[in-house]
Amino acid sequence: MKTFLLCLPAIFFLLLVIGCIVFLVWYFKSFYEERAERQKKAEAQRDLHGGECILEWSGSFAEGMADTEFGRLVVEIPKKRGGGAARFCEKGLILDKKRLPYSEIKDILLVAASEKKKYTLKQAVQDMGVLWIYPKKGAAIGIREMTYQFDNELMEKIKSGLGF
Repeated sequence: MKTFLLCLPAIFFLLLVIGCIVFLVWYFKSFYEERAERQKKAEAQRDLHGGECILEWSGSFAEGMADTEFGRLVVEIPKKRGGGAARFCEKGLILDKKRLPYSEIKDILLVAASEKKKYTLKQAVQDMGVLWIYPKKGAAIGIREMTYQFDNELMEKIKSGLGF
């Protein structure tokens, strides 16, 4: 009995490690299943357009010059300060000096902005909305509420318009 009591902390620690491993495996499995589902939706949308990646848009189009590479301007999200904007064209995204065709996007995630009033900088950062765009190569691109005029509904339309 005495040896069993001495082994009890080791058994508890072993169960804790096994539980952590099981949790991590479950978490990553569900994450990658959800990601695969979003990619299937995007592929289905591409198949509707003959394999071409375009931004489906049912609302009014933004006014502005069409891009020679990406076609007609669909949505323009201006910066809060200074000039510039995130420009979503029919076939690609123009963000500052970055040009990204939609065919090079592997995933898009939307963290919706909170509608609550923000009194401190900490609350503003915690409740900030971001549209994360993950290209197949390179670093993720974030269109953040602090920098751009963020609208949850508009960002959701962009995300679903690309099939994700």
